Amino acid sequence: MTIARLDSTTGAGLLNVPSEHDEPMMRVQNEIDFDVVLGQAEAELAVGVYAEALPPVAYLPCCGALRHAPALLACGVDRLFAVDLSLASLVAGLVRNVSSGDHHRLSVYHADVREAQGVLPDGGVQFIFLGGNALGDVADVDEHLQLIEALSGALAPGGVLVFDYAGDRCASESDDAVTQWPEIFRADGDDVAVLERGARTMDPDSATAMSMLQSACEVDDAHTDEHLVKPRTYRKLIVRDDVLVEQFADAGLELVNVGRVVDLSRYHRERVRDIGDLGTLGTPNCYYRATKL
Repeated sequence: MTIARLDSTTGAGLLNVPSEHDEPMMRVQNEIDFDVVLGQAEAELAVGVYAEALPPVAYLPCCGALRHAPALLACGVDRLFAVDLSLASLVAGLVRNVSSGDHHRLSVYHADVREAQGVLPDGGVQFIFLGGNALGDVADVDEHLQLIEALSGALAPGGVLVFDYAGDRCASESDDAVTQWPEIFRADGDDVAVLERGARTMDPDSATAMSMLQSACEVDDAHTDEHLVKPRTYRKLIVRDDVLVEQFADAGLELVNVGRVVDLSRYHRERVRDIGDLGTLGTPNCYYRATKL
């Protein structure tokens, strides 16, 4: 695919950015792509897992709407490279999540992470953060392995990739794997109390020791049960830790599971207890550290 760099002029007028009311999920008050507080907690946890002074240059692959960028810049990164396949997410992130004063410190590219080597610094970077459980978003097994190879190729020798991943822990979190939590939906002219509901099913593949997580989500009026956002589904590739360690080793990376996010982060622990809206980003989620050998 063609790799395109975005800058502050992109959000200013080169592209027509839909308002939050043009896309149904954008009307949900705490839509995760624009949850700045969660993004800050995730990024700060990644910095803690890195456990060293941040280098001046870092990389955010599969960065979505850039919700982790402000916190990494605030923590000391001078130049942040960010790559994602969704042009709409990147543009919305530049407009809504990153202040215009920080745009000059960002190098944002609309590209496939597996093909982005040419826009990254020669010799690789010392720190990569892959947030939002994005490792599982590449649902094809061969493409999953290509993603790991690309992440390894983007690291300098001794560099560290930090990422979060629910793995097969989300399969045993509950028997029915159905959750719901209260939200506010910004309807035309009024705000509506809603319930956001999620359901998960796991389809194991005995031949590969991996599974496919099928997730469905809908937003319903809390009083009438009317669907305000049509049910949507997505898939994630689920890989056991022992298999993941082997896959990363094959790509020249030493992988360590650092621990559960609810054990590492007070913010996550309290949000799971008080709201319960994080799904795979909550109780089953772990942070990992992969070092380039």
